[in-house]
Amino acid sequence: MRIGIVTQPLEMNYGGILQNWALQQALKRLGHDPITIDAYQRFSTPRYLYNWVRAFTKRMLGKKENYPRRYHGAMRSKRTGYFIEKHIAKTRVMKEYKPEVVKKYRLEGLVVGSDQVWRIWYIRTHLEDMYLKFAEGLPLKRRVAYAASLGVDEWEYNKAQTAAVVPLAQQLDAVSVREASGVELCRKYLGVEAQCVLDPTLLLEGKDYDAIIDNEWDVSEPYLAVYCLDITPVKEQFFNRLAEDRGLKVRYFTFGWTSALTVEQWLAMLRHASMVVTDSFHGTVFSILFGREFLTMGNPHRGNTRIAGLLGQLGLEDRLISDTEPVEPAERSIDWPSVYARLDERRKESIDFLDNALKV
Repeated sequence: MRIGIVTQPLEMNYGGILQNWALQQALKRLGHDPITIDAYQRFSTPRYLYNWVRAFTKRMLGKKENYPRRYHGAMRSKRTGYFIEKHIAKTRVMKEYKPEVVKKYRLEGLVVGSDQVWRIWYIRTHLEDMYLKFAEGLPLKRRVAYAASLGVDEWEYNKAQTAAVVPLAQQLDAVSVREASGVELCRKYLGVEAQCVLDPTLLLEGKDYDAIIDNEWDVSEPYLAVYCLDITPVKEQFFNRLAEDRGLKVRYFTFGWTSALTVEQWLAMLRHASMVVTDSFHGTVFSILFGREFLTMGNPHRGNTRIAGLLGQLGLEDRLISDTEPVEPAERSIDWPSVYARLDERRKESIDFLDNALKV
């Protein structure tokens, strides 16, 4: 089946890019022909002006900041753009979701997912399209939500937003969410039954990513990879103590537009680290896939639910630590055979859901 994927814009979010690539790989293995709808929403004039003034202020303070464009994602970085162009099948860039895309690319089905595609914080201007509003009434064979994430364990939509998406959610042929808490939220607020499945990146194994890792990554000195936002003195002391205990060098890596890494280098950074400390969901995911010793710091702003849920499923709850009073767990080693046995079971369940959801 020719399947269009609806997801967050492919920009500088390494995890967002790789979950899209992984979902395409999983769909191909199931015999489908996937293509990602490469749509960017136009900023409203007030929002555009706000972003421009914000960037100007930061530049005046001596900080590195790019000026915004009117279209979200128009500044896709060359650092990630090369991977996107080479590895991800996608439509031409569109300023908005339109029903014409279904006919133009001969789409027979649509899959919305994954990442936080249903979190209002990130999709306020195009909420209904994340529930496939743009394709309402079209003769599609299947409409599926795969690992759609609300990001948090509470309902964030207001009454008007909820009323707008309820009928759209109920038109989906199958619904799955990334966090267990999302199952109850879908039942209570959307009136649909959902299944909890794995993020697309976990449908593949670590070896599946080895082929796209940068082989020229510097591994001359063992290092502790720190992939966290908002470094504080308390965190810095913790990182230094971990590194000293293990005889490692601390290497810091950043998110978003300030990052100098390509997607291939980002994977290599995690793959070759002796240990990883992160507050990122996908930083945690790839630490697990690559079998790295790791700790994940709580990140309330971005949502702890998705990280805590994943670690709980795999018996790794002790890897989640406080970001204000970080303490290393008593048990330093990880029982990887047990972790991978659980992961294999969840992977099979998730792939089976996707396979069955797309059967006509």
